[in-house]
Amino acid sequence: MFKDWNRKEQPLLGLLGSGGGLGYLAGRVSDIADLLYTISNSGSSFTLRSTGTVNYTVDWGDGSDEETSTSNTLSHTYSSSGTYKVKINSNSGTYRPKFNDSGDEDQLTSVEVGVEDSLLFSTNIERAFRGAQNMTKYNQVGAATSAVTDLERIWENCSSLTSFPLIDTSSGTTFNRTWHNNSSLTSFPLIDTSSGTNFNFTWGGCSGLTTFPSINTSNATNVGQAWGSCSNLVSFPSLDFSSVTASFRRTWYFNTSLTTYPANQFDNIQVTASNGFEDAWRSCALTAQSIENILTSLDTNGASNISLGLNGGTNAGKSTWSTAANTAYDNLITKGWTINYNS
Repeated sequence: MFKDWNRKEQPLLGLLGSGGGLGYLAGRVSDIADLLYTISNSGSSFTLRSTGTVNYTVDWGDGSDEETSTSNTLSHTYSSSGTYKVKINSNSGTYRPKFNDSGDEDQLTSVEVGVEDSLLFSTNIERAFRGAQNMTKYNQVGAATSAVTDLERIWENCSSLTSFPLIDTSSGTTFNRTWHNNSSLTSFPLIDTSSGTNFNFTWGGCSGLTTFPSINTSNATNVGQAWGSCSNLVSFPSLDFSSVTASFRRTWYFNTSLTTYPANQFDNIQVTASNGFEDAWRSCALTAQSIENILTSLDTNGASNISLGLNGGTNAGKSTWSTAANTAYDNLITKGWTINYNS
């Protein structure tokens, strides 16, 4: 059995007498397991969903006998509606949850991962809690994800999460849609993304975010729509995009509150696709200075024949741009760029 965190012991009801003693020793049970799901059930079935080779024991939280199973889809029917704590302990070393928008994840209200050993999740838990729209709390020992390379869509559409813990994602390479549409998040921790290459849609639709940390994107090759529709972000940090080869199409699309964007972000990028910056900042609120920062950096880069979107929303109109911005614009047009802007 894996070592868990914050493991408490409590007596079984009825075994602890007024003086404790042997009744306590014989009857104690663990309060937190390798995985602890809190579910809200209407007196119907709940199916545990996992993937790969598994061997685990589950306590359904309603007083029924524990079950040991090797099935990826183990169902249990509750006799009455209520809130239940479902405890899962792996017997084989690996247990990879995968609800993947099946419908059963709608019953999850919280998830706690209590193990320190990274063997539980192995290297891939993609789509594990995808669609858990009623989950308000996710907590884990940080190291539980330290070996995971594929984090694709794990928490996608978990729209009731208001915060997210600082977990170990140092091995993660694929962050495709990992927190997509987590619309109730207001902030995000400085997780380790130094190995990440794919950030397609990663935080797209996180409309509640008001700030974003300076994560490590030095190995990122794809950031398409990574922050699209983050409509409450006011400013964006300086990030390293030097390895990006795919387009920035719609990367900050519909960030309707975004006023401040840093300078020199694209001096050394490798993007050459014709749609390289198509709708990249469409319907934002960029100031004239931010537009200058973007245009002069793209001009410095020297790329040609690329589309760029600075139109829509309350982006500063061309009539308010600085001399430096207008000069960079003219240079880019000469290089074959197509630029959409507000007049």
